[in-house]
Amino acid sequence: MASGNAEVKSATVLRSEESFGGEPDVLVGSSSGRKKKKKRKKQAAGLKPIEKAVFKAADKYDKATKEYRDRHSKSNKKKKNGWIKDLPKNYSKAMSKLMKF
Repeated sequence: MASGNAEVKSATVLRSEESFGGEPDVLVGSSSGRKKKKKRKKQAAGLKPIEKAVFKAADKYDKATKEYRDRHSKSNKKKKNGWIKDLPKNYSKAMSKLMKF
């Protein structure tokens, strides 16, 4: 596949108005020569470290939850009522993911 900066020379748009198809439209050239400016984040600079910490904590909770769900499903597949039998082990393993720095 081409790189991200490659320019598209033409594109074919297929439209079906009839039961068998229809004629494709061929678009040639670029839509505009200008690049869009990247929008700046609307946030006070002092809040950046707090946002970073909150986002990091949310990411850890997400990973711990996924770990628990995976272990829960695996326990259920392995043995009858496996999720309840393995609950302490599965929960502690998931919480260890949460506590890692």
